[in-house]
Amino acid sequence: MAYIGWAVNVNKEILSSTNVTVGDGAVVSDTLETGGIKKSRLVNANPPDKFSVTMEFGFTDESKDQNGYTEVERFWRWLKFSHCYGVNPFSFPAILINSNHQAGFSQEDYEHILKRIENGDPTAKLPDLEYYAITSAVNGEKSGVKQKITMTWETRATGVISVPDEVLVINRIDAQNGEVEILLSAIPNTEPTIQTWRLYITPPEGTEAEEQITNFYYNGTEKAILFFEKKEVVGVYSVRVEDKTDTFEVEA
Repeated sequence: MAYIGWAVNVNKEILSSTNVTVGDGAVVSDTLETGGIKKSRLVNANPPDKFSVTMEFGFTDESKDQNGYTEVERFWRWLKFSHCYGVNPFSFPAILINSNHQAGFSQEDYEHILKRIENGDPTAKLPDLEYYAITSAVNGEKSGVKQKITMTWETRATGVISVPDEVLVINRIDAQNGEVEILLSAIPNTEPTIQTWRLYITPPEGTEAEEQITNFYYNGTEKAILFFEKKEVVGVYSVRVEDKTDTFEVEA
């Protein structure tokens, strides 16, 4: 099992017909022999929240990518080959209000936040992310120029994160104080997440150490951006992501 991202260039809009069930499976009841009284006991303090999710994906020529796949085809390929029909949980902005998060981000909200992050707004933070698995058969029906998809999602607790099989090849990195731009060789099938890469920085006088990534940007292209706290000590810093390196300078 590997934790993965959502399908690349597939919209994140959850339609208003979505609903949530909280607490299913948390309690079992036994009937006592005397008087038929039921006695309940807690068997799961944190059962998964279950969502009946409805989304719509395009299938016209306008939604085709550079490989010739329409939006709905990209979703089906992701479901089959990356999500593996529910085996690999995926990260997604938390939907509705459930037992773990208060949420309510629309697709427009999400894209607006990404644009603020790309423009260097330090106050812009990604919405709370939840991990989900699609646990039902997935049904599709024609809805105008789109295909309406209905399915059941369940929350998944996060533990040790393992790296998915897809290899993201980095062509180069471009570093400056506070952010590192990653240029990939191709658009991946699944979105990278804030856990995909580790960032290492060597200060002017010191040794290389892992740097905390404070924010993350990715919007369906060959580019991703890692953000970190800006450095104040004057000098040249070396930056490494995987085997790619670059430098930036802090001036007096």
